[in-house]
Amino acid sequence: MSAVLTEVLQRACEGEPPAGDAVADIAVRAERLRRRRARNVVLAGLAAVVIVILLGYALTTVLLPGPKARSTAAAAVAQPRPSNVLDPVLAVLAPQVDAKGYRIVPREPFSGAGWRQYAVLNEAGEPRGLVEVAVYDAQSGLCLPVLADPAACALPDRTDTGVEYARYADTDDVDWQVNEVIARRVVDGRTVAVMATGERGTGDAEAGEPPLSTAEAADAATDRRLPDAFGVGERCNTPAPACPIFKIPVRPID
Repeated sequence: MSAVLTEVLQRACEGEPPAGDAVADIAVRAERLRRRRARNVVLAGLAAVVIVILLGYALTTVLLPGPKARSTAAAAVAQPRPSNVLDPVLAVLAPQVDAKGYRIVPREPFSGAGWRQYAVLNEAGEPRGLVEVAVYDAQSGLCLPVLADPAACALPDRTDTGVEYARYADTDDVDWQVNEVIARRVVDGRTVAVMATGERGTGDAEAGEPPLSTAEAADAATDRRLPDAFGVGERCNTPAPACPIFKIPVRPID
């Protein structure tokens, strides 16, 4: 009987690992199961975090208002220097004045048919004199006067661009010092006068010195842009009582 039982038990245990190996196999399986469960927990946690982030973003996008558009009214806009305003006459004069550290700005009354008037200010904003510009039209040309002989016309200098001009410096009166240039475009007789006057009433030759030298005034007066900065119908031909009074007046050729 015992022999039969032993045989039955042997058959039942065929294919099973030895007892010692079974214990090790059980431990390995248990470790694998533990690691699988830990990995599943970590993945589940990460998934939960991602879901929370996505839900938060969605709620923020849907429920909260979007960013406001920038207001152009509140934005600071850089202002140009007064010497760089969009005035074609001033655009010609400004570089000469700016180079000295001064500013040139329109002075009321600023303009009329055929003329413009500007005030020059020093670094402290104090008056430094005036620059006045007038334009004339005469097909036959206008006289460029001679200081020593009011009845004569000067033999002018001439630029490479076909502009004749004469320079004048009248500084005898310390209270009205003037540097003036009269320039004539040969092709059509269009004539421009630029007069720089120092601050009047100072009683001092240095304090009342004109803000532009004759050379600087000549650079502006012979600039081809200057006569074209005035309208076609603008001119200070006589009679034109509103035009500036130039110390060396422009007159027709006799």
